[in-house]
Amino acid sequence: MVIAPVKGKINFKYILSLLILIFFNSAYAINIIEKNDYSPLIFENINIPLSLLNISGIPFTSFHVLNDIQRARSQKQIADLCQRVDLTYKKLNWGKSPCFSVPWKYDYVSENGNPLIYWDFVSDTMDEDQKKNITVVLGGVHPDELTPVHLAFQFAEALQKNPDLYANSHVIVAPLVNPDGFFTNPPKRTNANGVDLNRNFPTATWNKYAYQVWLKSKQKDKRKFPGYFANSEQGTRFQADLLEKFHPDKVISIHAPLAFLDLDYEIPQLLSIGKLTDQQKKARNLAELLSRSAGNYKIKDIGIYPGSLGNYAGNERIIPTITLEMSSSNPKFVKKFWNDFSPGLFKAIKYEFKKHQFADIGNTNTDNQ
Repeated sequence: MVIAPVKGKINFKYILSLLILIFFNSAYAINIIEKNDYSPLIFENINIPLSLLNISGIPFTSFHVLNDIQRARSQKQIADLCQRVDLTYKKLNWGKSPCFSVPWKYDYVSENGNPLIYWDFVSDTMDEDQKKNITVVLGGVHPDELTPVHLAFQFAEALQKNPDLYANSHVIVAPLVNPDGFFTNPPKRTNANGVDLNRNFPTATWNKYAYQVWLKSKQKDKRKFPGYFANSEQGTRFQADLLEKFHPDKVISIHAPLAFLDLDYEIPQLLSIGKLTDQQKKARNLAELLSRSAGNYKIKDIGIYPGSLGNYAGNERIIPTITLEMSSSNPKFVKKFWNDFSPGLFKAIKYEFKKHQFADIGNTNTDNQ
């Protein structure tokens, strides 16, 4: 075998420059963290793919440097988001934002590049059965509904400060699903693309009804535009990914100002004619628990829409999905709503659905409610 000679000289200056660049990038990443004091924030989601570590000729330490830089940038993005949230809080006379109180992480960014933050609260001492009691709590889907944003952030802050609140349960909180809408002046219902994130889920009937029904409607309300394609928006994919990643056994989405609780949990019609299963009873009991905790708050079934979360999660994926509609979007009511609804939320995250969703379908001994 003949090895072809390498033409030209080795460019030692180029190699030296590359090593200097790697060194200073590493120092830059550390300096970002120290200078901006992001030490309380822990972000585990941004990592260099393992496949890259096998690339021949690239020093292994280079990837550690790149990973440090990427992690520092992620921290800065979340810090920037929290600063913007904090400014909005001050404009609304809400005081200091709880955003800095939680070590958020993110896997998606919005159309305008804002991180779609969440955090999962889980105790290290929990056994596997306890970890199955999983709740996803969503806020800020429609940011013109201001009060849900505050409630979701304050709920996450309370969990962060008091782990006993989520003992024996696993809670995922995403307080600002639509940051782009929240940061507009004034805040708006839709995202940066003008799409309603609660009409964009890829439900079975979306292609047939969602866009066509909206297009043919007399009002053609731009605030409820479902998008040109299902699942086209980052905020939609983000919410769907939380369901796929954590497999929750209940979802609570906070909205305003319609003043009721809506439960979507509909086992396919042919399987649920006549009698309720134990799981359906448990789902209804959960809604009633929230209602009683808020002074017998009204429970109302408003049905489901093509592309809505209730349809996607509650109807098609058989995950009990409760929409908490507070009675006002007026920012002056945030303290009242915290006092009204936080006790029920703390109880709801400990409410267990231990059995598999379909375990008791066909049980003829259950009674109607």
